[in-house]
Amino acid sequence: MNSLISILGLLFALFLPGLFITLIFFRELKLLERIILSITFSIMISAAIGIALGYDENVAGITGGITSVNVWKWELITTSVFGFLALAVNRKSFGVFANLKQKARKLPKGKEVIIHRKL
Repeated sequence: MNSLISILGLLFALFLPGLFITLIFFRELKLLERIILSITFSIMISAAIGIALGYDENVAGITGGITSVNVWKWELITTSVFGFLALAVNRKSFGVFANLKQKARKLPKGKEVIIHRKL
């Protein structure tokens, strides 16, 4: 059980929030660039969560401090928010219905259509 918690913690703290941020703001990245930026942004978000939860005694009293429950809660909240934003921004490129419009249109033989994607 501890290994599962460790793996999920690393995933939520060091990769997923940053991945969703790169999907929102940087659409044309290579795989290595996306991975490096994802890790960087995730570390920044985790540090911001840590500062927000326990900057000083007054803040720690209001938020409950830096506990495993609070950190998990806020990591899940921020990851979910960035995930939904990534889906909203890139809704045309995700999902089963991404190319439905193109597949529904049937062309006569010999005709070609060049489709340009809007950026």
